Amino acid sequence: MFLVYPPAARTTEPPLGIARLAGFLRAAGRQVRCIDLCREGIDWLLRADIRADDTPTRLALRRRERDLALIRDPAAYASPDRVKRAILGLNESLAAAAGNRGVEAGLADYRDRARSPLRRADLVSAAANFEDNVFYPLFRSRIAEELAAFPTDTIGISVNYLSQALCAFALAGFVKAAFPGTRVILGGGLVSSWTAQGSLRADERFGGLVDAILPGRGEAALAGPELPARESVAPDFDDFRPLDYLAPERILPYNFSHGCPWKRCTFCPEKAEDAPYFGLHPETALAELRTLAGKYEPGLFHFTDNEIAPSQLRALAQGVTMGDPGEPPGVPWYGFARFSPVLDDPGFCLKLAASGCRMLQLGLESGDQGVLDALCKGTELGMIDRILVNLAEAGIAVYLYVLFGTPAENRDAALRTRDFVASRSNRIGFLNVAIFNMPIAGDEARSLPTKAFYDGDLSLYREFAHPALWNRAEVRAFLAKEFESSPGIKAILARNPPVFTSNLAPFFPSRSLPLQSEARSD
Repeated sequence: MFLVYPPAARTTEPPLGIARLAGFLRAAGRQVRCIDLCREGIDWLLRADIRADDTPTRLALRRRERDLALIRDPAAYASPDRVKRAILGLNESLAAAAGNRGVEAGLADYRDRARSPLRRADLVSAAANFEDNVFYPLFRSRIAEELAAFPTDTIGISVNYLSQALCAFALAGFVKAAFPGTRVILGGGLVSSWTAQGSLRADERFGGLVDAILPGRGEAALAGPELPARESVAPDFDDFRPLDYLAPERILPYNFSHGCPWKRCTFCPEKAEDAPYFGLHPETALAELRTLAGKYEPGLFHFTDNEIAPSQLRALAQGVTMGDPGEPPGVPWYGFARFSPVLDDPGFCLKLAASGCRMLQLGLESGDQGVLDALCKGTELGMIDRILVNLAEAGIAVYLYVLFGTPAENRDAALRTRDFVASRSNRIGFLNVAIFNMPIAGDEARSLPTKAFYDGDLSLYREFAHPALWNRAEVRAFLAKEFESSPGIKAILARNPPVFTSNLAPFFPSRSLPLQSEARSD
């Protein structure tokens, strides 16, 4: 089997999904080859002979090699503004590389002004007109090259983000045209979401373009009577070794679980899609991490779970508890966690830091307790406040997520969120600010007046009439005038890495509590 990760998504690390499939299939004695056309595509576009009429773009093009070197230079991150300029400069160069084709290409995105990834007909059109795709020359040369070296009758394409969908279908169209008889299989997070919400049937074939759709965990979908059942096999990143990713250290992604262990938040697609939760036994996960650390020598682990469960957090800190700070995992790491009671312990947070925890991504969502209760977050503001102190004192950066415009929120509640965040700005390293999108399959979508949010039969969300008239236009105005302009919040937002956001945040300076006495003074 031949597994492909298509453009365009963030390219700071290799793709975990097909690396896990590669590990699973190779452990079962199958031959498999992986290529990351997303990573290769960025370099291919940047090497193109690009012309520009305006001076800023010409300057950006002249700086391409220097900007790439800056992003990969650990010392450069002591001057974060230089790295930010390099990222934005590369994005500008990529936009110029797309030329006048009606396409916008970037470090983490791909947009076609004539086609939407949310319309089935446009995906089929992208496949039929694959030569229109900016990356088509790369597809043509690389797929032919790989199939000559690794003959196979099956190509799997992993589609995790909307920004990949049009390129994935263009790739599928090219494969069907150039290599008749080759089977094309679609999988990945986006395909799983489409299937779970009911807009894509598991037997959809897009007019013969696709031979199979495999939603959910790829290992489970591929496991048949001829493959042995296994709890887990470590991901295999061997095929990605030659690639130089856009990060100052080698980052390896890893997941302890699939799905969400909480799955009660009313706003969350995980609840709406009712995806089953699968979590590795902590000892299994830690053994895999030790194997990966020894084999690939990463500088950072990125745990991609929707939530690193408390049991896994305890296991990560266990080596410190036992007096052995090198085990496990012996490599710095970051990922998502909940504001759960396990973090409401200063000593435990210190052990997490000693285990290598560099940053935690945490969903506050709202600074209003009534809103949190209505969203079924299962968190309490007093505990959240203490956890922010604990993490700051332990030296663990916080990437905080806030969400505005949920059905339970009104303007007064939004102001309380602003005040909560602003008054604790010295404990927050980075900030993600989002406006609520209602999952199309969620319970609330059936209880409130809704209309199409995007023009497309594969849309994941619906627009709704807010019961308190706190609609998107009002929320946007509030964010611009009253939230993002608050001095403490403005300082946090200024630290956010552009484009790559949390993927590079662990390398950027984040301001923690200056003094323990100041932390406890409020």
